[in-house]
Amino acid sequence: MAYQCFDIAINDHIAQLTFNRPQQLNSMNKHFWREFPQALAEIDQSADARVLIISSTGKHFCAGMDLSVFQNPDPKMFGGEPGRRGEHVRRLVQQLQDCFTQMEKMRIPVLTAVQGGCIGGAVDLVCASDSRYCTEDAFFTIKETALGMTADLGTLQRLPKLIAPGLARELAFTARKMPSAEALNSGFVNQVFSDAEALQQGVMAVAKQIAEHSPLA
Repeated sequence: MAYQCFDIAINDHIAQLTFNRPQQLNSMNKHFWREFPQALAEIDQSADARVLIISSTGKHFCAGMDLSVFQNPDPKMFGGEPGRRGEHVRRLVQQLQDCFTQMEKMRIPVLTAVQGGCIGGAVDLVCASDSRYCTEDAFFTIKETALGMTADLGTLQRLPKLIAPGLARELAFTARKMPSAEALNSGFVNQVFSDAEALQQGVMAVAKQIAEHSPLA
């Protein structure tokens, strides 16, 4: 099926999901949250795919949650009694969390290729992948803290298992940028490439190695 927020291709047992909204910094709008789980299910159910690469187009990988999600909220979040409003918000957050948990539980390995900024919700996404790769100009930031929000889509649960817990806390408390060199030294990313083209080639080489092996093994 056709998607608005990304393109999908499966060739030689390698699935590629590419964010295609570079003018909007590939931010996660309402269409994204509807389409992403559908796309993952499509890829996961395909007998052809043995590995998935998630990448993007443009200057930045993803700027996180699109502001339109906050500017046009569901009326249920503001109407009715406090208990029902709170329950609606809880269910909404759980639905968003499930998107990345679905990716984490896919039957095939998921590789993320990051260029430029990986911000807010995008950090939640890459934390749920199996392996992360980035360009020299890439950076990662838990932006929610600076906005007065809780990073509630999985970063605070997954990141301390990927890097030193003290560093994870520092990144969450300060909302500072973690550059590519620090991400590599901390073990958050597997490898750093010079630019986006080298990144795509390098991650594709890893994916080809994975695809050559028995998927059942």
